[in-house]
Amino acid sequence: MGLVKGVPLLCMLFLLFLLANSASAKRTTYIIHMDKAFMPTAFTSHEQWHSSILETVKLKDTTSGSSINPTRLLYSYDNAFHGFSAVMSEDELQVLEKLPGFVSAYADKMVTLDTTHTFEFLGLSPESGLWPASEYGEDVIVGVIDTGVWPESRSYMDDGMTEIPSRWRGICEPGQEFSASMCNNKLIGVQYFNKGVKAAYPNTTLSMDSGRDTRGHGTHTSSTVGGNYVEGASFFGYATGTARGVAPRARLAMYKVIFDEGRFASDVLAGMDQAVADGVDVISISMGFDNVPLYEDPIAIASFGAMEKGVLVSASAGNAGVTPGILHNGIPWLLTTAAGSIDRVHSGKLTLGNGQVITGWSMYPVSALVNDFPLIYNESISSCNSTSLSSFNFGIIICENGNFLDQINAIAESSAPAAIYISDDPRIFQREEFAYPGVVISPEDGAAVISYAKSGANPVASISFQQTFVRSTPAPVVATYTSRGPSPSYPGILKPDIMAPGSLVLASWIPNSYTVSIYPDIGLSSEFAMISGTSMACPHSSGIAALLKGAHPEWSPAAIRSAMITGAINIDNTNSPIKDSGLNYSIATPLAMGAGLVNPNFALNPGLIYDATPQDYINLLCATKFTRKQILTITRSSTYTCQNASSDLNYPSFIALYTNETGATLSQKFIRTVTNVGDGPANYSINMTVPSNTNISVYPSRLSFSSKYDKLSYTLTVEYSGNRTGEVVFGSITWVDVLGLHAVTSPIVVAPVIQTWTIILLNMANYIALCIWLLSIIQLAKSETYIIHMDLSAMPKAFSSHYNWYLTTLFSVSDSKDLLSSKLVYTYTNAINGFSASLSPSEIEAIKNSPGYVSSIKDMSVKIDTTHTSQFLGLNSESGVWPKSDYGKDVIVGLVDTGIWPESRSYSDDGMNEVPSRWKGECESGTQFNTSLCNKKLIGARYFNKGLLANNPNLTISMDSARDTDGHGTHTSSTAAGSRVEGASFFGYAAGTATGVAPKAHVAMYKALWEEGVFLSDILAAIDQAIADGVDVLSLSLGIDALPLYEDPVAIAAFAALEKGIFVSTSAGNEGPFLETLHNGTPWVLTVAAGTVDREFIGTLTLGNGVSVTGLSLYPGNSSSSESSISYVDCQDDKELQKNAHRIVVCIDNNDSVSEDVYNVRNSKVSGAVFITNSTDLEFYLQSEFPAVFLNIQEGDKVLEYVRSDSEPNAKLEFQLTRIGAKPAPKVASYSSRGPSPSCPTILKPDLMGPGALILASWPQQTPVTEVTSGKLYSNFNIISGTSMSCPHASGVAALLKSAHPEWSPAAIRSAMMTTAYVLDNTQSPIQDIGLKNGVATPLAMGAGHIDPNKALDPGLIYDATPQDYVNLLCGLNFTSKQIQTITRSSTYTCSNPSLDLNYPSFIGYFNRNSSDSDPKRIQEFKRTVTNLQDGTSVYTAKLTPMGKFKVSVVPNKLIFKEKYEKQSYKLRIEGPIIMDDIVVDGSLSWMETRGKYIVKSPIVATSIRVDPLRGHN
Repeated sequence: MGLVKGVPLLCMLFLLFLLANSASAKRTTYIIHMDKAFMPTAFTSHEQWHSSILETVKLKDTTSGSSINPTRLLYSYDNAFHGFSAVMSEDELQVLEKLPGFVSAYADKMVTLDTTHTFEFLGLSPESGLWPASEYGEDVIVGVIDTGVWPESRSYMDDGMTEIPSRWRGICEPGQEFSASMCNNKLIGVQYFNKGVKAAYPNTTLSMDSGRDTRGHGTHTSSTVGGNYVEGASFFGYATGTARGVAPRARLAMYKVIFDEGRFASDVLAGMDQAVADGVDVISISMGFDNVPLYEDPIAIASFGAMEKGVLVSASAGNAGVTPGILHNGIPWLLTTAAGSIDRVHSGKLTLGNGQVITGWSMYPVSALVNDFPLIYNESISSCNSTSLSSFNFGIIICENGNFLDQINAIAESSAPAAIYISDDPRIFQREEFAYPGVVISPEDGAAVISYAKSGANPVASISFQQTFVRSTPAPVVATYTSRGPSPSYPGILKPDIMAPGSLVLASWIPNSYTVSIYPDIGLSSEFAMISGTSMACPHSSGIAALLKGAHPEWSPAAIRSAMITGAINIDNTNSPIKDSGLNYSIATPLAMGAGLVNPNFALNPGLIYDATPQDYINLLCATKFTRKQILTITRSSTYTCQNASSDLNYPSFIALYTNETGATLSQKFIRTVTNVGDGPANYSINMTVPSNTNISVYPSRLSFSSKYDKLSYTLTVEYSGNRTGEVVFGSITWVDVLGLHAVTSPIVVAPVIQTWTIILLNMANYIALCIWLLSIIQLAKSETYIIHMDLSAMPKAFSSHYNWYLTTLFSVSDSKDLLSSKLVYTYTNAINGFSASLSPSEIEAIKNSPGYVSSIKDMSVKIDTTHTSQFLGLNSESGVWPKSDYGKDVIVGLVDTGIWPESRSYSDDGMNEVPSRWKGECESGTQFNTSLCNKKLIGARYFNKGLLANNPNLTISMDSARDTDGHGTHTSSTAAGSRVEGASFFGYAAGTATGVAPKAHVAMYKALWEEGVFLSDILAAIDQAIADGVDVLSLSLGIDALPLYEDPVAIAAFAALEKGIFVSTSAGNEGPFLETLHNGTPWVLTVAAGTVDREFIGTLTLGNGVSVTGLSLYPGNSSSSESSISYVDCQDDKELQKNAHRIVVCIDNNDSVSEDVYNVRNSKVSGAVFITNSTDLEFYLQSEFPAVFLNIQEGDKVLEYVRSDSEPNAKLEFQLTRIGAKPAPKVASYSSRGPSPSCPTILKPDLMGPGALILASWPQQTPVTEVTSGKLYSNFNIISGTSMSCPHASGVAALLKSAHPEWSPAAIRSAMMTTAYVLDNTQSPIQDIGLKNGVATPLAMGAGHIDPNKALDPGLIYDATPQDYVNLLCGLNFTSKQIQTITRSSTYTCSNPSLDLNYPSFIGYFNRNSSDSDPKRIQEFKRTVTNLQDGTSVYTAKLTPMGKFKVSVVPNKLIFKEKYEKQSYKLRIEGPIIMDDIVVDGSLSWMETRGKYIVKSPIVATSIRVDPLRGHN
């Protein structure tokens, strides 16, 4: 019995003996960190030293004497870190640990992909105009650590690429199915690393032992970073267009470390090590380790070595979802990217038998039509998860309230023809696989479908697929899968850093792997795939970093990261805070998205940067109490010290952590240093969005930099007193440049310490996750559209027309003679001399050597700048410009826009004269548009889209005619010259008679702006045709940014119009309130800013005690609501809002929280809302989807007093009221772009201001104007805002003046409008600027002031200018003769009198320390000539307004005119300090007619802004 009882114990001891021996004998791959300083001098390389070490520690089997599964060296590392990886036993490792130079060691780790390419999420790539021309990123080298590459993909063609940079040291490594010849000038290096895999699985044969990609992931990520142009890209018909990488001229180098058979840290380290050695500039790595400290994280270690060499490492945040504190790659010295959505959806169209059409979501990848099948709804099977579905397989089944994956599988098994899924689950819309015909619709649309299905009238339905829609809202949204901070590896740094597109991203794929499958298990392959994940977001950030590295090669990795963080945006395309789809679309916190969505253009010129050195990161590591050896593992060097240990890294974000308990308090101080990277001096002041329950203080609150690269420090203190366990609060600080040029924003988070942040130091297998960012679809691959300027005088006499000459020129350079006719897009003869054509890089180079060539630019996208106003302008039938001009009779106003809705009553020709005989235009027929739709009001309608089609050859245009489907063109044209329409209103608001500014003028529409895209070649063709047709006024509510005059087609075409006496009116742009954001700053056009009018749209709140208060509202729903309970709530608290469902809630705007409050209420079920705010910039909130009214503080106090004093408070809301005579008005709109003009800073722009805020005008009947909770709403009139609205007001006034004074030149008309503009509002105070918090507006915001049509009719004096005067200005700008000829189209103009002093009715002088003047004062003189428009003698005296320290004088100060049209000249002199106290000082010169009839006023601006005229590439 005793022996039997002892058996289990003996067995246990024997097993323990076996386990102990196997543990010591088993060989594993270890990564060993060594201190290179200990390498004996006898060794010539670190690899020899490492091999010697292994020989020293190698153990023998005591029984056989042979090596046990031989110990062997895998890799030696010398760049990313110092050390090696080797196969060895645990006993051997223990021997090695005692050797000189040993630092640390850990077992190799398994890697997993960070992408969600398991068909759970979708990927899509929107078109984007944020990146400039295709040469951006040229010669920057991006190393991608991934699964390899498919070199034959068209994304790696090297068309247009220059030779490989000489600094490149990498190779193209041959291997299985891969030769060195497969690399080129785009894909400059490919290497592969699999020794770690082979060591872990010694008996495994690799299926692809080379750099070739067999998984698709590496091809997808690398083509997203820097793929070349590929035409005809799509995912089974979805997202069709031209694909390109973020940095399409960057070089790509692939380091394959992920294999089908395994993925290990040793290989990842080897890949990163080699990338640094090869000379890459950026590393994109879509992988990460969880639950490892920084000193055991191979990516952290390797990226530190990269950072020291100036290489930026961009990594993914991970795909672990919404749980806080699970983010990986939270490494302080790299860029960590979260994933979000973009504004494009892929759809299926559901058509019901009753004619109703519903657009839903679908990714079914087959071109199929499910046509007229019975529509089936049965509550017993509506969850669509039962086997009984097969009984209903004769029709389209409606599914609701179930799991989507289960439902689609059940439908497929039932053999039903298709299904309709009713759901708003955000996870569905991130899937890339839709295996069976069907469409997902919203619960709102679902109710209508169910109602029809239950109607009993033999309901049927049809579904079609493969549709794509852009500009969906809201976007971006934080993806559900993206991992959240704080960072477990170092929670004291706020991570992630930024967010980039990661959901539904289209990029290149491998041909031998299925991209999607359909039922029953049919795999489909595609050249492009859509996959989702932070793996898709990461390469977008990497591409942007490459662009920034190309633009600023001197910037450190920290500087590049800082620019991307501080320039990120945290609002979506509805101007609401970005939402988090993983948290029921609540407002996203920085723990999910970092600083926000990366904005490449803002990052290009950030103003200030937060820089950091390697020693700064060491100071951070020292503060973590890491040991010397742990720090040495990361740094590879003992030269760094811990003398200044600090947990406060100079990082562009802030996170303060408190203990997770009720009533927690916190006080934490941060010190930051910022570097001025703007040119010259700069002054910044602080703006703060303070988190709730928190006090934030910043000292100093103003930073004044004396020069570029100056550094200044500030202290930020966070004091938090919480009242909820686990509360996360967030806000931001913004350093605002007083010039309005820069806003440098840093997020602030206060969050609880999460216990899981304490890292368990276990050497356990960790997964690595691969991450990607969005592949932009922009223009063309091999061929791109160019606009070519030609010298018509060089045309040989043998050609009878310029068309034949251009065609012959094309033939001489064409690579393909057969396709010649398709290459030519347009020929131009009026706006410019030249043509546009689709050309390859070799063809455009050849054409530059052709006779008559002047210059060329690539075609590009263009921005659209988006009626009581006639009364506000003072227009009336009794006197003034209306009767004097006969309401603009016979003047022809041409508009280049989105088209027109000809059936609108605004184009009725009642009372119109016959069409002028000089008119040469036509009414062009097209889709849903025939010539009979034109009349005596709408006398012409043409459309231009050849440029759009040349850039998108496979595109099908939805409305191929002049018909407007956007609304913009109908709105602008009816504003300028619409006929009188009685009974106009916007759902009861602004009710009355609508009329255009020039109601008897004729309208001609030139549609060149399309929903599918906007290109300069089409706009040029439209203006060219308008000039030929004989328009008198050209209205252009559009513009192009950052182009010099000789590359701006609008400027060039407008010069041709000027020569023909055509007045051109343009919009200033909607990029305010920042300075230097104005476009259309062309000297020969009118540039119009936007202001408010004296009309308010009102909602009334009647309280239960009988008191009524009024506020602002444009709610378009029912005019009156029933009485409801009313409660004051915290509108930042979703739960509190839910408790108050079906009540009217009262929200108080705390620290500019109104946008968040509006969003939160919109997502709740309250019956109405009252927002109490002192903000005056509410324009874009008024048109709410739910009953709402916005009260000022005084009215709001009445509501709060009642709600707090009554035990059962109730109230009633009423809407659709309009109040005229609001004061003060006008004000400058905050969005209106400001001068000075980057294209010509010597001319003060904008010229004047017109009504642009909340303008009522006509709208297409089939285009929704707004949306409420019950659905979309339609109206014949709409109220919208923008400089697009102010421009046609000025165009209409110009038409009136043209009719009254047909002899006036365009310059004379502009002068009359400017010198009679007013600068006082209707309270007789200076006009205010909403963008400056209602401070006094300067001429850089409003020009000469607000337009006054009646005074412009009779201005007294005018400042005239001829085409030669403008040429003299171009000469003074030092433009070359070819650049000038590009604008003028003629060599007859001369530069004999170059001058920057154009005879313009305004003045701007520049005073700054960068001037070459040594004198502390500076003098600027201007010469002007004025023309008398009055009969007989008239005398004018000069009156100057004071300008502070500036001395302004006029000589002579009296002008005496003896007759009409006599000209007199004067000089104006400004003397002032080189160093100004203020950025902008303004005043005015007024010529006062002695009889008091005329005041001819010109604004004067002195500024320290330094603006150099834009230069191009010709």
